[in-house]
Order: sequence, then structure tokens, then C-alpha cells
Amino acid sequence: MLIDEQGYKIVVDVIDPDTCDDLAFRCHGLQKSSAGSRRLLDHGWCRQVGMEIQSKLVRAIDSIDHLTLVQCTYFDKSPTSNWLVTWHQDCSVPVSSRVDSPELTGWSTKEGMTFVYGPDELLAKMLAVRLHLNDSLATNGPLRVIPGSHRFGTLSDAEIERQRHEREEVSCIVPKGGVLAMRPLILHASSKSTSTVPRRVLHFLFGPMTLPHGLQWAPIG
Repeated sequence: MLIDEQGYKIVVDVIDPDTCDDLAFRCHGLQKSSAGSRRLLDHGWCRQVGMEIQSKLVRAIDSIDHLTLVQCTYFDKSPTSNWLVTWHQDCSVPVSSRVDSPELTGWSTKEGMTFVYGPDELLAKMLAVRLHLNDSLATNGPLRVIPGSHRFGTLSDAEIERQRHEREEVSCIVPKGGVLAMRPLILHASSKSTSTVPRRVLHFLFGPMTLPHGLQWAPIG
């Protein structure tokens, strides 16, 4: 499967199960919200895992070799912390500071980090890589995607509805230690878990070295 055509790709056996257990232990208690924390790259062990994943995915996704690690978010969906996410695209990216430009919108601050809606030219080059620390099952709220929807840029609400009706969705069932790599612009959603099995994910975000409009990535570490 070509990620540039479908917008996503599942790769299994990227990180061994024992390491996944260790990562889940490290992440326990780090949550800043009910869903998780956006600042995992403040920890050296997380940066190391991100770089290891990047090196292991070069054969499957060669474009990742030209990207840099910019953010990692921890998600822990469980019976005690359960949520659903409606169909959307990931358009906010972490930057070092605000830049005054009429072409840049959607500024916000989350956990002390500055975010902006990335221009389509930037988002099209970015890659999210979701490392599953547990098996992703049909019952524990797996991510669902609409293949190919990333090719149409940032979509309006009406365009999102049209994509939902014109294209079939796919549930991304990923085994422990596997990754789901996806373009941030692909339409994705998830339902609440109906299982006692947690769905723990490290969501790494990679982007190009150079940003448009004078932007710079938020510092890490």
C-alpha cells in the first residue's frame, strides 16, 4: 500500500512487546488531561523511541527519512478515560512562537505550547506515526480512516460530510508494537471503547526541516 495514495499504512512488529510494556509504564501518570499529554518529547527516552521508529520505517515509508521529529502525544483510552472523536483532520502543528501573517490562522496555546493551523503545503508533507502499546481491537476504540481523503487538502464541514458518504471507512486494527502511519490531513475518527482492554498510543508527529512563512518548530527536550 502506498501511503501517498491511501493516506495511511500499517506496519507491524516495529517495537518489541517488552519495550511497549516499559513505555506504557513510563507514560503512566504523565497525563495532563483525560486523554493524555502532548509534551512527551520533553523526555529523552521518548525522543529515542521516536528516532528508532523513524529508522525502522525507512524501508516501508522512504519519505520519513527526510523528516524531523516535532511532537509526541500520549493517548490512553480505557474504561476510566473513554472518549469518542468525530471525523476530522489534524491541522494544528506546534511552533516556537507566533508569526504575524494573514495566511496563518488558528493560533492556540496548549500545555504551554504554541499551535497554529498548518498551511496545506506543510500538512501534505507531514507524517503522524502512532505506536500501539496494546493491541488495537475492534472493541477498544480503534482509529477509523477514510482512505484517500488526505488528497483534497483542508476540508470544510460540508466537504467532510461528502467524503463520508462517497468513500468507505476503514478500521485500523494494529497489533501491539505495530504502528499506524498516516498523513495528518486524512479524515479520521474513533468511537468510545466497549472493552476492558486499554488502547494506549504514542502519537509521534514528523515534519519537514524547513517551514513556510517564517515558522519554526517548537523546541523539544
